[in-house]
Amino acid sequence: MKTFFHILKYKALSYLRFESNFSLSNFIKNSASGLIYLAFAFGAFYFSYSTIVFLMLKIKIGLFLLHQFISMVLFIFFVSINVGNIIVSYSTLYKSQEINYYFSKPVQPELLFTIKFLDNFFYSSGTLLMVLFSLLAGYIYYFEISLIAGITLLLSFVPYMFSAGSLGVIILLVIIKLSSKYGFKKVLYSLAAIYLLSIILFFDLNSPGTLVKEIMKSYPYLDKDVYLGSYLPDILEYLPHHWLAQSGFWIIKGNYYYAVQFIFLQIVLSSILFLSALALGRKWYLNTWLISSGFSHQKKKQSPYFSFMNRSKFNPQTESLLKKDILLFFREPSQIIHAVILIFLILIFIVSASGIKFVGFGNFYLQTMIYLSIYLFNLLLISTLSLRFIFPITSLEGKNFWKLRTAPIHLKKYIQTKLIPSSSIILGIALLLSFTTNLKFGFEITIFAVASTFLSAVAILSINYGMGTIYANYKERNPIRISSSQGASLTFLICAIYMVFMILLFFKPMSNYFLSVTLNYEFNYEMIFYGSIPIIFTSAFLTYIFMKAAIIYLRKDI
Repeated sequence: MKTFFHILKYKALSYLRFESNFSLSNFIKNSASGLIYLAFAFGAFYFSYSTIVFLMLKIKIGLFLLHQFISMVLFIFFVSINVGNIIVSYSTLYKSQEINYYFSKPVQPELLFTIKFLDNFFYSSGTLLMVLFSLLAGYIYYFEISLIAGITLLLSFVPYMFSAGSLGVIILLVIIKLSSKYGFKKVLYSLAAIYLLSIILFFDLNSPGTLVKEIMKSYPYLDKDVYLGSYLPDILEYLPHHWLAQSGFWIIKGNYYYAVQFIFLQIVLSSILFLSALALGRKWYLNTWLISSGFSHQKKKQSPYFSFMNRSKFNPQTESLLKKDILLFFREPSQIIHAVILIFLILIFIVSASGIKFVGFGNFYLQTMIYLSIYLFNLLLISTLSLRFIFPITSLEGKNFWKLRTAPIHLKKYIQTKLIPSSSIILGIALLLSFTTNLKFGFEITIFAVASTFLSAVAILSINYGMGTIYANYKERNPIRISSSQGASLTFLICAIYMVFMILLFFKPMSNYFLSVTLNYEFNYEMIFYGSIPIIFTSAFLTYIFMKAAIIYLRKDI
């Protein structure tokens, strides 16, 4: 526990510390960061409260369906934390210079494992915890849950997230341990396939659309505020996200006996997984670190196309910058693993969401909410890809950036060469997602959605590049740690505010569109045209501001 509180103390200090050299610009930057964090926490609280008001009072989905939706969101959070912890732990426990340094000192491997595991959890989950607690506060405020019950529910979030993080590091240890027998790639691909098949199977068994249809068929003969467990697959009884959602359901119903049972299960599972991770770390960490070190010394085949000895059709400056970025990307295994996982999740989303059409629940607000949820998820994917691959671009130049800065390369050419390849891939994915998810709503809606997605994606890419340059850290070589830094958290919050703004602009025209489909009358598409004007101006303004900021910071001395 001493180690735990030591890390917690210095983690809090790292967020609250002031710059050693006080300056007006640092003061303004830190103050602005604090205000944005506070604004976002309040925004998340208000969003949670307003969404529950909308679902419970406007659509009247009932307590049971509300908690099933919450359960789905919690499952996505669990998977995100789990996968994120596997990737971050691989970088920090096995590939960082810091660990190599510590292993040259008389430090016990198990102590090093414990410290880095806890550091990873708090380093990468700080902003996520703030968002979750703010969302939960909105939930507690709406249902007027008592103070003690609210605190109990709040505290049950921590073991839930700890279970996801502990399971992630256990999976990582197993992957590296098995790699010594069967090869790293075979084990990684096999476990990734099992993991992704499990997720697909889960959503197939627990489809939200099917559940809503079944409940709506029986309404009003069934009370939606009653627990309708017979509609749920049995496997849910064994999963922690379901326990957390059920804790809230039974607290609202005033049945604390059931709620405490689920919270108890949550704490027990978290303790078992955490202690198992520590036990495996104690037994395997040094051995797996040595195995992992062997991966670095394996001879890698390099494609002659990327060799600096071969010339291409590009001019020498552009060719050198492009080849350097491509070689750096493939040199870092976590970059490839992260990219493959994200692309696979995007493909699953494209296949799943392309089947969405007007389902006709008889409530156009519900249909609007489903449509906007998919649109928001699309923007969230763009934001995640940008945060992971655009935000660290400037930082990854490292301490040798001065060589590039003093070379006869025009700044405009440098920015274009850095941004165009990765931005084109993200833009292509964004437009493909938008096109496939809107195709069944007609030509006009598809054109409007694709155009607005393009503008949004450009704005989000600019925000990430601008903020990544403002908060550049040339000492950090790990792209995952750069994407989990305080500057990255702030960037994600700005993108989230922008995404919520877009959803608010979309709500009126899209709800009118689905109302016209429900009542079978002609929709006036001019409403969508006028609604797009604020989107154009806001996106163009953000793009200009953040690209200008990037240019200003790139011209400064480093």
